[in-house]
Amino acid sequence: MKRAVWVFIGLAAFGLASLAQALGTPERPIVMLFVPSVKVDVIQEVGPKIAEALSQLTGLVIKPVIAADYAAFIEAMITAEGDMFGVPTTDQYCQITKANPGVHARLAAVRAGYPYYFASIYALREKGYKSVYDLQGKVWAFSSTRSTSGYVIPKKYFNQLGLSFAEEKAVGTHVNAMIAVLEGQADFCTGYGSPPLPPETIEKALQEAGWRWEYGMDPELWLWDRWNNDLYPEGIRGRCRDLRWAIATEVKVYGDIWEIVKKVGIVGVVGPMPNDCIAFAAGFPKDLEDRIVEAIKTHIRSPEGYVLWSRPGFYEWYDVAEIDDSFYDSYRQLAGYPIPQR
Repeated sequence: MKRAVWVFIGLAAFGLASLAQALGTPERPIVMLFVPSVKVDVIQEVGPKIAEALSQLTGLVIKPVIAADYAAFIEAMITAEGDMFGVPTTDQYCQITKANPGVHARLAAVRAGYPYYFASIYALREKGYKSVYDLQGKVWAFSSTRSTSGYVIPKKYFNQLGLSFAEEKAVGTHVNAMIAVLEGQADFCTGYGSPPLPPETIEKALQEAGWRWEYGMDPELWLWDRWNNDLYPEGIRGRCRDLRWAIATEVKVYGDIWEIVKKVGIVGVVGPMPNDCIAFAAGFPKDLEDRIVEAIKTHIRSPEGYVLWSRPGFYEWYDVAEIDDSFYDSYRQLAGYPIPQR
C-alpha cells in the first residue's frame, strides 16, 4: 500500500514537472500581455515583433496578446496561472498585486535616463489657462479611469484642490485624449508627461557637469519661452518627448512637433510616479522568468530593439532597470494602496 502511495506521488510530481517544462512550447506558449494605453494600432504592430525577438533570444514560444482594455488586462494578470507576463501601468500593477500578491515586478522602464514619470495637464495655449484652478467647470478628457497618469493621480490631485468639471470623458487612449483637446471636444486632457530634453549642443556639457532636469522644474524648459510666449529659437531649443511627440509622429495630421507644442501647452504636472514595469504572473517558473528578463535587457539595448521599445505610440521605453515589488511602495502611499507585508 505504501509503495502504491509513493508511486502515485511520484507520478503526480512527474506530471507537474512535465507541465512546467511544457511552458514555452507551441502546445503551451507563454503569453506576453500588452495594455492598450497609447496608440492601439502601433501596439498591434510593435508588440508581436518584440515577442518574436524574445522568443528567438530565449528559445521559448511567446505569444503576444493585447488586452481589450485596462480592466481586461488587470483581470488577466490577477487570474493567470503561471504562464503570463505583461507590461502594466503603475496603478494597474498596484491594483493587481493588491488582489494577487504573487504577481511580481522584475524590470522597470527607463525613459531618457529617468526611472519615474508624471502626469501632465495639457490644454490649448489659446485658452489662456494660467493655473489648474482655471480648469474648474471645464470638460476633461483622459484615457481611462484605470490609467495612472490619465486619471488616477490627476483625479486625486483635483479632488484635493476641490476642483469639479462639467464633464469627465474617458476616450480610450492617451492619444485620443489629446485629439479631443485639439478637436475642441474637451478643454483639457491629462496623460503621461516626460522630462524635456536639453538642446543637443549643450547636452554633453550638462552630462559632464552632472546636471539634468528633475521633477519640480519647468516642464517646458528649453521648449517654451514663457517671457515671450513663444517657442525658443531653434538654436537653443530642446527636444520634446511627451504626449505631444506621439501626436506629431504617429497621428501626423496636426502638424510637426513644434506646431503641436505651439498649439498645446502644459498647465501643470502631478507626480512623480515610478515607471511602469514588466511583471510576471504568480507561479511563473523562476528559471524561465530569468531567461526572459535577460532577453528583454539584451533586446532593448540592441539597435533594432531600441527602435521598437522607444517608438512613440508604443510605450517609449529607452532602457530597463532591475527592481522588485518595493519599487512601488512610494506610489502605493501616494495613491492610498496598502503596502504588502514581505
